[in-house]
Amino acid sequence: MSPDHNVPTEPLSPFQGGAAAHPARQAWLLEELEQWFAGDLPDGRDRRRIVAQALRSATEDAHHWLDQRLPCDHLLRVDLHLCNKAGPRHSVFPSLPTPLGLLLICLDQCQVGDEVVLVQELAKSGRVEARATWPFGMDEAETLTRPVRVPVGANQA
Repeated sequence: MSPDHNVPTEPLSPFQGGAAAHPARQAWLLEELEQWFAGDLPDGRDRRRIVAQALRSATEDAHHWLDQRLPCDHLLRVDLHLCNKAGPRHSVFPSLPTPLGLLLICLDQCQVGDEVVLVQELAKSGRVEARATWPFGMDEAETLTRPVRVPVGANQA
């Protein structure tokens, strides 16, 4: 079953790496790692040293990776769709335009009656779409470009 990306879920726990999760307590895992990292070496000290080194490195990697968790309201991308009689146009950006910036873009790129769709994709809160028909003024441009805010108390990581 695939997870539903639009349903709030609890974040992963901080990586503990303590005694309960220590790989030395998992004989099957140590055997797997020895085969993977040092399968061509004879049994013994060299194999264990290589596995220990790999585990130290992986522990650092796990801490670093989990520390990079994004807040649920982190903006991942912004899609701008312009739809008119000639056909749709679509571009992707890393941030929202300013309201006046969007007006200038639409002034240059749109014709009367074109549909302007701005989609914000957030880390865990999914996609939020805003649309308007050109021409529109500052009030509508501000509404289109307003950053989405996740309610207080929502899963933050």
